[in-house]
Amino acid sequence: MTARPQDIPSGIRTARPSVYLFRAAAAHVRACLTRSTPEGAARQLFGNDIVTREVILRAATMPAETTTTGWAAELARLAIEDMVAQVASLSAAADVINRGTIVSLDGLGSIRIPGRVFAPNAADAGQWVAEGAPIPVRAQTFTSGASLVPRKLAVIVPFSREMAETSAIETIAKALISEAVGRALDAQMFSATAGDATKPPGLLVGLTPITAATGGGANAAGADIGALVEALALNYGGAHPVFIAAPRQAAALKLLAGPHFDYPVIASAALAAGTIIAIEIASFVSGFAAAPEFVATKGATIHMEDTAPADIVTPAGAVAVPVKSMFQTDTIALRMVMRASWGIRAPHVSFITGATW
Repeated sequence: MTARPQDIPSGIRTARPSVYLFRAAAAHVRACLTRSTPEGAARQLFGNDIVTREVILRAATMPAETTTTGWAAELARLAIEDMVAQVASLSAAADVINRGTIVSLDGLGSIRIPGRVFAPNAADAGQWVAEGAPIPVRAQTFTSGASLVPRKLAVIVPFSREMAETSAIETIAKALISEAVGRALDAQMFSATAGDATKPPGLLVGLTPITAATGGGANAAGADIGALVEALALNYGGAHPVFIAAPRQAAALKLLAGPHFDYPVIASAALAAGTIIAIEIASFVSGFAAAPEFVATKGATIHMEDTAPADIVTPAGAVAVPVKSMFQTDTIALRMVMRASWGIRAPHVSFITGATW
């Protein structure tokens, strides 16, 4: 349920929901610097911002929360979805999430979104009948669809003291968090890496790539796009495809297809050159918990590695490299954890590798 205008106290001017999330992050960074509470820092930075305070409090108590009350809580609940919408300018995965169906995982261990099985002879469709004649009743066949189990997407971003003290801390926090979240989403969503206890499944798991057309140019591009849509159509999809492509192919497709090509084309640097993915967006579903968890500290020691971080010192005595002390460098580390998942309700993903255009 979304907060209604009549529920919002007069005199309160609301911003985009994601603004409050980034303000909460900034408040945690400033609180660590000034040795105050995040609520106190938020008050100093943003005045009587009730929604930012709600985001901070929800993040602190989220595991025990079972209900949502009040207009501020309702706006806070939208912060994650709106943050993903803003990250769409940096992340193809965030763009796909924004176009698909989003459900709430707040307080849930898992949620299953069923899929439909369509008969090739249209037996599931309605029938033409004569006046007064009985209308056929068709049993609908459902698949298990997508099972969304919340997984932890964690980000750590460092802030120098000078960055934390600046009046632009909200803008800086937004940029750093958005870039980190966008890279993490793309890397996993557009992969063939199976899901496990730590991450949702890549959309290409178990799929065989379609053979790319040869010859290059517009003819090859047209043949490849047609093959991708045909693969969706064979599974009764393809009505609303979205194409995700390596940057070169995304740019080439927009140039070759021209302005009358009205399907969305999204570039992702996470894809290898020559790769194009087609997704029936109506079959894509994702879910997020209601609020992220923030922790800021200036006393930690961190392995500065964004791909395969390790323990600072392993039981065998191996030391991670490079390591940075927040205390020694007068730096603040902000950790954000949010719960998210995604899935496909039907076999409506196809892809090509090695495109020649």
